[in-house]
Amino acid sequence: MEFKIPETKQKKVSKKEKHEVAAKAAESKFYVYELREHSRQLFRVRPEVFDGALFDYADTQITKTDAERRIRAFLAKEAKQ
Repeated sequence: MEFKIPETKQKKVSKKEKHEVAAKAAESKFYVYELREHSRQLFRVRPEVFDGALFDYADTQITKTDAERRIRAFLAKEAKQ
């Protein structure tokens, strides 16, 4: 008696998507206060700028990439008068 294993349909995933998923999975999260303490070395900004960029961030941990993205967006904003 032979058993046939049903073929599973797999979604084709591009190399770019695989790389993005792997990068997100591999990236570590750090406590915000630790990144703030080292903001000059890591992001080349003063701690005050770091505070402004993450002012509305509610979580206690963040990845370096997300922090960098928030800092760059904060610095690109035009100041209100």
